[in-house]
Amino acid sequence: MLKRLHIRILSLCLMLVVALAASAQRPQVSDRLNRNGQVTVDAPKELEKRNNSNVGKQQATTSKDKKNKKKPEAKAEEEKLNELDDDTKEVKKEEEKKKDEEKKREEITPKKPKRNHTSQQTIESRGVGYRIQAYSDNNYKTAKASAQKRARDIAMKFPQYRSYISYKAPAWRLRIGDFKTQREAQAALQRIKSVYPKFAREMVIVRDRINVWSND
Repeated sequence: MLKRLHIRILSLCLMLVVALAASAQRPQVSDRLNRNGQVTVDAPKELEKRNNSNVGKQQATTSKDKKNKKKPEAKAEEEKLNELDDDTKEVKKEEEKKKDEEKKREEITPKKPKRNHTSQQTIESRGVGYRIQAYSDNNYKTAKASAQKRARDIAMKFPQYRSYISYKAPAWRLRIGDFKTQREAQAALQRIKSVYPKFAREMVIVRDRINVWSND
């Protein structure tokens, strides 16, 4: 009988030891009552660490998602900037083309002369030189008016060259300038042709009696 009692007591002690060990391993959770009667649970430090780690992971994932969202937005902005750069490049190219065209026109069109011929100038002498024949026609109804009109047009662009309208049967003709050398006449012819390409075929350099003016 005593042996059985000892065995039971030992078994009970072992069960108590096991129960105490198990209770020691479990997380301690303490319940507290609020004033309102609600129960608040104080989690152990291990649970807090786990919760903190989970929160950190969630924040990291959200930050990654934000970064991933920002990437396509950044790409879209870069594409817009590239499009703007392309537009600005095209605008610059057009401006450069316009500038080049203006330069070419300036090179083609003659510069304004330092002085235009005036009524105060007088003919000192007459000699053999060159003129540009800009018009010649034998239509007695329209030839004179056409010669006068063309003379006015050329004088508007080239006031430094004098115009001479004359009639020699059966045609009216318009001649431009008093050039001492053929080279001067050729240079003037190229300038006038560049401004009036329609008249280019009619214009020729002819040898003629020219006026030598006092201030030339």
